[in-house]
Amino acid sequence: MFDMILRNGIVVDPLDGARPADLAISNGVIAAILQPGSEAASRRQIDVSGKYLFPGIIEPHTHIGFLNDFDADVTSESASAAIGGVTTVFSFHRHYKSAEPKPYDDLPELIGAIDAGAHVDMALHLGMLTEDQTGEIEKYIDQGVSSFKFYMAYRGEDGKTVGMINDIDDGVMFDAFTTLGRFDHAVACVHCENTEIIGRRVRAAKAAGRADLAAWNAARPSFAEAEHVRRAGYFAEEAGCNLYYVHIGAQKSVDEAILQKARYDRITIETCPHYLTLTETSALGPMAKVNPPVRAQADQDRIWETVLSGEIETIGTDHCAMPRTRKAGDIWQASPGFPGMATMLPVMLHHGHHKRGMGLQEIAKALSYNAAKAFNLLPRKGALQVGFDADIAVVDLEMEQTVTPEALGSSADFSLQEGEVLKGWPVMTLLRGKLVAEGGRVVGSAGDGAYLAR
Repeated sequence: MFDMILRNGIVVDPLDGARPADLAISNGVIAAILQPGSEAASRRQIDVSGKYLFPGIIEPHTHIGFLNDFDADVTSESASAAIGGVTTVFSFHRHYKSAEPKPYDDLPELIGAIDAGAHVDMALHLGMLTEDQTGEIEKYIDQGVSSFKFYMAYRGEDGKTVGMINDIDDGVMFDAFTTLGRFDHAVACVHCENTEIIGRRVRAAKAAGRADLAAWNAARPSFAEAEHVRRAGYFAEEAGCNLYYVHIGAQKSVDEAILQKARYDRITIETCPHYLTLTETSALGPMAKVNPPVRAQADQDRIWETVLSGEIETIGTDHCAMPRTRKAGDIWQASPGFPGMATMLPVMLHHGHHKRGMGLQEIAKALSYNAAKAFNLLPRKGALQVGFDADIAVVDLEMEQTVTPEALGSSADFSLQEGEVLKGWPVMTLLRGKLVAEGGRVVGSAGDGAYLAR
């Protein structure tokens, strides 16, 4: 007697591919994958005829608590995640309310807020901004945090643009990489941009009177990102640590990352939906401001090529809940960042599968399995295999829906996809066997989710 059977669906597993099956759940995990029409008994059955069952989406890149209180963001943005088929959310955490870095002594309080208020499971990466923080990496690993972010950007004046003091230099970062190299499961996540080059390019663009979206690309050029991709990759190889390149969106930087990975295979490359859907000529203007910037069409074409080839392994949205008012003014005045969690799966189904023929198995890898592998969640998350958590996104591959911010559940009041018709949407989301979202609305409760110690 199973707890639940999802009948007549098409299971899309990143390891075994897509095939018709009945999926059985007991005690929050996948108990069996049965032949369609199996006579197995269950306490509840849901008919998902014609729907595709994906492993719950793993969102590896968000900034929970960037503008809002952490507790409030945990609840609202995890609700948005559930609507979008996302069952695991990673947040890059630092003390956003103060530019002055301090130790993460509040980690137990953060964990408590997640356990009390999250609609889906959540994990933390910790931002490393001082040598004192890097000196406590082993303590944080003991507390279940095994991934750490290093900002090669945002040093000096550049840091003031995002309210950050970043005292990490290459020497401190390399020593931290060496510490991480002693732990097989630990990961260094790196934001690669050369601050010194950016500072000069920003001044040049302003002096030329430029204030459009393309000026932001010119001010933070792709070669300045690629140069730091090379440097971080070399440091990781020398230190022997796992490396995760965040938000790679330019031809120069992805090509450099691929070269580094050929030298040293403990590297994972991430891109974001905005690099796959927008360019510097977008009519969205400052609404699309982000670091690193959206680039030229040739960059987007190359990023898609490497997503389709599997050389870029993961997709993360860089989700940041903020109001539309924060994007007011010209490119120099608008804040960088935007929401994106709830549309990640529809964007990949529409632009990846329907428009470019990306296989469903490959989408399941890019949106679930590869992130689970990179961040030490196997064999619990990331696949539809017996014994894994029953985290499932039930997808109507033919469903077409116009994107409206109100339907996405975030505290943000805008979306980069606003007004766009996307084909392919999640219609149910299950977290460890519990239905937490259905028909575009949350049906679970705050507290259904839990902190994931890794």
